[in-house]
Amino acid sequence: MNYSLITKIRKVTGWALIIISTILTFISIYIATTGELLKGGGIYVASQLTWYPGLALLGPEIVQKSKEVWNNFIKRIKIGFTQK
Repeated sequence: MNYSLITKIRKVTGWALIIISTILTFISIYIATTGELLKGGGIYVASQLTWYPGLALLGPEIVQKSKEVWNNFIKRIKIGFTQK
């Protein structure tokens, strides 16, 4: 199998797992606020079971994306403090 195809599949799978995990986290919070704590907790555990494999699959890509987001955030904060 082609290396670039494997990399593309790995990236798509990793991002899909991260997105699913994020959605499950918000659903678990909503369900927990309605009083269904056990269901909300179970969904939260499912969100964690998808989050960490997604991070592992993305590896260097998620580190690079995190650095970009952080640097853009810091740049915006600095611009906000230097403008009058």
